[in-house]
Amino acid sequence: MLMVGIRICVPRRSPRPSARLFLMQSLLERARNIRLVCTDVDGVLTDGSLHFGLEIGHTKSFNVRDGAAIKWLQGCQIPVAFISGLDSPATRKRAEGLKVEDCFAGHLAKLPILEQLCAKYALRPDQVAHLGDDLPDLPLLSRVGLACCPADAAQEILEACHYVVPVPGGRGVLRSVAELILKAQGSWDRVVSGYRG
Repeated sequence: MLMVGIRICVPRRSPRPSARLFLMQSLLERARNIRLVCTDVDGVLTDGSLHFGLEIGHTKSFNVRDGAAIKWLQGCQIPVAFISGLDSPATRKRAEGLKVEDCFAGHLAKLPILEQLCAKYALRPDQVAHLGDDLPDLPLLSRVGLACCPADAAQEILEACHYVVPVPGGRGVLRSVAELILKAQGSWDRVVSGYRG
């Protein structure tokens, strides 16, 4: 199976072809074991911008491709959870629209949320993927089975992740991770066939 557009965190020197193959196989093995996808919101599902106007509060722009990917994961019995440091009505509204049952907005201490989700779904951390872009995500990224981030994540996050998605936050990061997981688990063809009629 050829995976196009995947950037794996590797040593500074470019690895030999055999090492690249090993890294890809390791990434696919990690993705094959995932039973829950957790994601930060601001900087991953959005570009991190907050839009303020005369009204109280702010708005955000979410990428529709990530929304579709969430539905694909849910359809394959892989729940998705939002874990955001910012308490935002926009985040809760997006979660509600996508039927994301586990939406934790306003939680800078994210590790207890991961532990709560693992207990709820009877999972080990290595069965969880997390997508993050900045330092509050680091404790989760260092514990989960598949650590992912957008290309414009903080340097410490880039170094901690198994998979650096080659797009910036808000440009379909979760969609790329969902495709990786579903291909690794043999569910991608079923998702695609649903659109072929």
